[in-house]
Amino acid sequence: MKFWLTIAICLLLTACQTEQQQTPSLELQPQPFQHRVQAEGELFAVNAVSINAPQSRGPRLIAEIQAEYTQLQEGDLVVRFDPRQLQREQRNADHALATVQAELAQQQVEQNSELGTIALSLALVSQEFGFADQFSIDDVQIRSRLEILDSLQNKAYLEEKQNFFNWQEHSFTDKAQGQLDLLQLRQQQQQTLRQVASDGLEALEVRAPYDGILVLDADWRGQKAEVGSMVFPGQRIGSLPDLSLQHLKLYVIEHEASGLRSGQQVTFQLAAQPGQQFAGEVIQVSQVAQSRQRRDPRRYIEVTVAPAQQSELFLPGSRVKASIMLNQAEQQLLIPLQAIFAEQNQLYVWRKNGRTFEKQIIEIGHKSLTHAVVIQGLSPGDHIALIDLDS
Repeated sequence: MKFWLTIAICLLLTACQTEQQQTPSLELQPQPFQHRVQAEGELFAVNAVSINAPQSRGPRLIAEIQAEYTQLQEGDLVVRFDPRQLQREQRNADHALATVQAELAQQQVEQNSELGTIALSLALVSQEFGFADQFSIDDVQIRSRLEILDSLQNKAYLEEKQNFFNWQEHSFTDKAQGQLDLLQLRQQQQQTLRQVASDGLEALEVRAPYDGILVLDADWRGQKAEVGSMVFPGQRIGSLPDLSLQHLKLYVIEHEASGLRSGQQVTFQLAAQPGQQFAGEVIQVSQVAQSRQRRDPRRYIEVTVAPAQQSELFLPGSRVKASIMLNQAEQQLLIPLQAIFAEQNQLYVWRKNGRTFEKQIIEIGHKSLTHAVVIQGLSPGDHIALIDLDS
């Protein structure tokens, strides 16, 4: 019996030793700590003059445009717009204006004719009223009572008739004035449309305000203006940048941007010159994360970086790849994030104690995407398990 018990104990110890040997572990030693995040972006000129589409009615189509990075002289053509839509609008406005002017002339003739008829009727009634008043005799010895009453009724009728024609004249004048005002308003509208079209035809060309290199802007789809593109009034097409001062606009994924702040050091390289490194410093960090592409669910923090020195290789719009140093320290005790576990709001690791692993409560400080700095709970030379032994 004792023999079999001894065999069982040996097998159990062998199994435990085998399990301990199969547990992946790591010996902790102080080492430098660096927390970097990768970002992509582009160069942009701090000072630039915008090239915008003219303020006109409705969108315009580009008929001619200079290629990006073309060296322009002051007065050189940058973009020319298709005039056909404006010419069509101008012809339509001319035809409508001619129609309104013809209606206005006809309305004035008809109104003058109607007013002339009313004025003639008023003159006749006034003359009849004068005759009736002049030859009215109220003496009963000369005219009978019936004749006198008939004369008085005739005068009352003429007076009412005169009042009616006066009312008709005033009513027609008010109505005619309203019709004239409406036609004049239509005339002003067509004149405005014609003037807008004329101004648009005069602003079909955009020319360089001074010497510089043309840089075209990309829309939300990443497309830049080209022949046939539609642009809206006032839309920015591109710019003439000042190449002497350029900064970087970088985009960092939101969940990797913790700890970003001004003053952090940046190293970057141009996509067109991958072998040459440049240095810079973060000068601004956006407070709000935004999407960059319509179908990309990720959100990015925008970071502005000032290069340590300018280079003749810098061109606005050039793509760059950068590395931002968030934190760094010398000789820190680092542990992989995969070895840290949580229980009841406390962090712990599995630390080796003799031949077994035990839970050890720890406190950590700065973290990178892969490691964390141990502040309390572990010492150099400790061995920790890289997996959760409870699972």
